[in-house]
Formats: sequence, structure tokens, C-alpha cells
Amino acid sequence: MNTTGADTTALPASLRAWVEGSSGSRLLARALEVAAQAERDGHACARLEADPQSLAELRRHPWISDGSTPGAAVIDETGRIFFWRNWVHEQRIAEAIRARVASAEIAVDAHTEGAIEALFSGVPADLRPRAQRQINAVRGSLGKRFFVLSGGPGTGKTTTVLRMLLIRQRMAMRAGGVPLAMALAAPTGKAAQRLSQAVRDGAARLRDALGERAADWQAAFEHLPEAACTLHRLLGSNPREDRHAHDAERPLEHDLVVVDEASMVDLGLMRALLDALRPDAALILVGDPDQLVSVGEGSVLADIVAVAEAGGFTGHHLRLTENWRTSELGGVYEAVRLGDAAALRAAVDAAPRSVLLKEVRDQRALAELLECWVARPEWAALDAAIDGDPDQVERAFAALRTLQLLTALRSGPYGSESLNPWIDQRRRRRYGDRLWYPGRPVLVRGNDYTRRLFNGDVGIALPEGARMAVCFEYTDESGVARHRFLSTQELPDHDLGYALTVHKSQGSEYRHVALLLPPQTEHRILSRQLLYTGVSRAKAGLEIWSDPQSLAKALARVTERAGGLRERLGYRPA
Repeated sequence: MNTTGADTTALPASLRAWVEGSSGSRLLARALEVAAQAERDGHACARLEADPQSLAELRRHPWISDGSTPGAAVIDETGRIFFWRNWVHEQRIAEAIRARVASAEIAVDAHTEGAIEALFSGVPADLRPRAQRQINAVRGSLGKRFFVLSGGPGTGKTTTVLRMLLIRQRMAMRAGGVPLAMALAAPTGKAAQRLSQAVRDGAARLRDALGERAADWQAAFEHLPEAACTLHRLLGSNPREDRHAHDAERPLEHDLVVVDEASMVDLGLMRALLDALRPDAALILVGDPDQLVSVGEGSVLADIVAVAEAGGFTGHHLRLTENWRTSELGGVYEAVRLGDAAALRAAVDAAPRSVLLKEVRDQRALAELLECWVARPEWAALDAAIDGDPDQVERAFAALRTLQLLTALRSGPYGSESLNPWIDQRRRRRYGDRLWYPGRPVLVRGNDYTRRLFNGDVGIALPEGARMAVCFEYTDESGVARHRFLSTQELPDHDLGYALTVHKSQGSEYRHVALLLPPQTEHRILSRQLLYTGVSRAKAGLEIWSDPQSLAKALARVTERAGGLRERLGYRPA
């Protein structure tokens, strides 16, 4: 969905003119224009509003395919038009998933049942009923070449996946002594870094919970993946040639691949991943299907979960529902996910110290909230973490993650492009209006392979000796968190990071979040998925800055992307 304020019709109109001139068909030009506009909005296809005679004429055109042979576009039997690449992406994804689901499963023997029990032995008896779905997920994933673990924030997805990996390693080494080659991946560098940290921390906690039994699991722990990487890095993506080093002819060596934040994976990337997996390798997708979908075309995870929850892929999907966080925000997450206005009101009323609704009807009201925002004590904590502290890097990044302003829009008075300079100007006063000052956050806008920086990476300005530089976090190949500095002149294209769009915040969590919705009830950006994604970035405290009408509109509007993947996967509405 375009939120930049740019002319969204310019590209499709230019395409229409070229097609009409090249093909001599105004009807075809208009059809491809509609398809191009839909694709820009993230849809895999568009429905043609045409009479039967016009549809028949389009289908006869040599540029149009029925899907059996390549063409510029495909028009299916229902009158939907797909660009050829999206048609093939969906076809290959569906074929690969169906083949993996149809593979033979294994029986769980008594030894494996005992091992599963050991992995959950640290869960207190009174909490065991709440952990049952996690136990079922671990047991149900064994032997499968395709499994989807879905759930909201705080439901234990990462710890459940960790147990899945450990039990598979234990089974593999018990069967033949050869450990499985495993990979952890995520769509963005930020999400991969967070996954690395979550698995590392989870493994340490699980070792402690196992107690004396930990020695029996030593080999399995030693063969866990040391760090996660981006999907593009896993596949060896070459953006200049629009290809990947790994594909069906040069498959990945891994026996098992886990992809976290799978809701962010678009059709093209999911197809590339499935093509690159060996036929005998396993794929575990992890994510929240109720979040915003990918920036690119399609809504792959949401489509797969919809099919599974309608009765497809029996035993290959499980949704975790128990929230294990001590925060009071669980009720807010669930109310927004379900679009239940009354439940949201009740959840807000039940958590007056954790959740605040602040009315924003105009720019004047927004300015007042921003003044309060920059006066919050977290800013002083950030400044204190930097001033002369020998551990300033770790402390600065930790402080930066305690507070984040999120916006629905990028441009306009309620967008991140306007709010970032406003906050930056007030923060600079503490440092004599210097352009670069300690604690100034930046967000990388694109992939820079030379500097090893990627879209969404967050850096923070810090003193490095006598100069001011920008520090970035990364995880090395051994899974250890590292930091590196770049001079301010070396930075690639970037934005300030005081205010992020909800899209840019995916894959991250913050202790306290303020979410700003525009007071424009008809703005198409407003949706339940956007609201849910925004509020679920908060771990302990949440403010929703909105007028009541915009909040109600966002809560009520569910956006769906047009495509054919669900039908290809055998979707049968309940």
C-alpha cells in the first residue's frame, strides 16, 4: 500500500500507453494497467470488471495466457488477471507445499516422548495445561517436512521452535550420529538479529531448567544454529542480476530451515526459498498471520494459515494462544486481533498504568503530545547511558529500545517524515544545536552490501574517540553480538529513527510504544492489521494517539490481498 503521497497512477498509465502502442489493443492496455496498479498495492492479481464479450476478446489476445504457457499475463476462469510471474510464484509455492505435506510422517516412540517431556520438565505443574499447545506443536512437528507455528506476541513461538530443533537433533544423532545442518533466517537484518538473541537467551534458560538432565542434551545444544541470517543472505541473493546462488539446481545444504517473521515474506521470496530447499529438507515457518503482510506481493503466511484453519494441512499447523508475558497488554493484543471494540475498551480500562488512549484530532493536539513525549524520563536515561560511560554502546542501544514512536504514515503532518525533524530539533538543543550528537538514531533505507547495512538497520550516533560516528549492532557468524562504527559521511541513505512507520517496526519490540493514527477516517492505510502490528510492538507500555473515529475505523477494517494461493492450496471456507 502506497503511503508516500506519490502519484500511484503514473506507472500504470505509462504501461498502458506502451501496451496500447505495441499491441494495438486499448482493451489489453487497460487490463494490464489494472493489474499493474493492483500489484503496486501488494495484490497478486486484480479482478477485471468487464463484460463477457470483452473478457473473451482479451483471452484470445496472443499476449494473454490461460496459465499453461508463458504470456504477459494470465486471465483465470473467474476473470482475475495475474502477471505471469505472480501466477508462476503461486503455482510453484502451492506445488512445493502440497508435496511436503504429502510426505510420510514418523511415529513418535516412547524414547522421543520421554525426551519431549524432559524439555518441558522446567514448566511448573500448575502451568502445564497452558503449555499443552507448545507440547503438541513440538510433538506434531516431528518428521514433517513442512510445519507452520503461528501465534501472537508473547505466546512462546521462539521457545517452542527451540525445543523443536533440540528434539530433532537428538533424534538424528540417536539414529545415526550425524547432526542435522540447520539454519535460522528472517526477512530483515533486524528480525534476524532479534531471532539470534532470542534463541541464544532461550537456550541458556532451557539449560538451567533441565538442571542435571542438561548433560544428556549437550550434543543437541552444541549443534543448534549459532546465529540467524537474512533470507537474502541464506539464498545468496544477487540483486544486480535478480537471481540467487541457491535454487532448484543448486540447493541449500541444510536439512532444516526455520524462517521467523514469515508474515513479511512475499510471493517471490517464498518461491525462491522453496525452490532452494532439498526435497528431503524440512521447513518450519514461524510468524503472526494477523500482522501486516509483506511489502511485496501476496500474503503467503496468512493464506497458508487460513487454509490450515479451514481444515487443510491437518497436523501441519498449530496456533499458540496462551500469552506468557507478565505485561497487562495481552488483552489489548487479543481485542485488536479480533476487532472487538468492547473488549479493547475493557482491556484499556483494566490496565490504566500500561495503556493510554490519547485523543489527536488535529496538529495542535499532536504538538502537545509530542512535547510530553520528548520530556519523558527515558530520554534522560539515554543521555546518561552515553555520557562518559565505558559501556556506552550496550547501554545506549538498550536505552533506545525502551521508547519508540510509531506512525501509520510516512509523509504528511502525521507521518514519520514530519515528526522526526521535530523531535530531532528539540533533542539537538541539549548539544548546542550540533547536527550529529550522542544518541541520534538513524534508520537505513536500503540495502548497502558494501557496508553490510540493510534496509531497516538501526544505528545510533556515539562518540568514538574525538569524532562522532554512528554505531550499528550486528551478530557475527558465531552468534555473538558485535558493534561497528561508521563515520557520518559513510552512511548510506537513511532516515532519522525517532519515529518509525509501523511497517518499518516489524520484527522489533520496544518497552514503551506510542502509536499515531491519522485523524482521517477514510484513509486507506487504516486497518486492523496495521493497528495490531503497531500495538504488539509494545512489551510493557502503550499509548494510542488517535481520534475515536480513526481508531474505530482501523479496528473494523480488515484488508485482504487478492490472489489465488488459497485456492491453489485447496482452501474450502468453513
